[in-house]
Amino acid sequence: MRLATSLTSADQVARTMLKRGVVVGAAAAMMVGFASAPASAANLGIQLPNSRGTMTFTDSGDIFTVCDTRADGHGVTGTLRALNHLTGQIVVIDSWDDGGDSGCDGGNQDVRSNTAHDMVLCWHGGGACKVSRVFKENE
Repeated sequence: MRLATSLTSADQVARTMLKRGVVVGAAAAMMVGFASAPASAANLGIQLPNSRGTMTFTDSGDIFTVCDTRADGHGVTGTLRALNHLTGQIVVIDSWDDGGDSGCDGGNQDVRSNTAHDMVLCWHGGGACKVSRVFKENE
């Protein structure tokens, strides 16, 4: 009886360690993406699967546009993030929601010259979010 209990405890410990490893691995992968050489801040766009939504960045004027492109009862959220070089943290600069109305939403947000940025687009119906490539203004 004790052996079965020990195995159950060991299984629980292994599962907990595996979950922590997955979280740490995902965070490390995100940091590697920010650490890699960013591309220039030309116009950029990302799209969710099944035509659920889009997010675009227009370099001229630093304009971000988020569009819910499917009438499925769920909206989308687009987020602009940046890497804080002093702390190493990824910070949210701004976010925009769209859904339930005509047209797209978005706004103007200055993309600072030497800061690494990316965009994240999420569907409110669940599933994985889409992350853009990393970009900077001055490259």
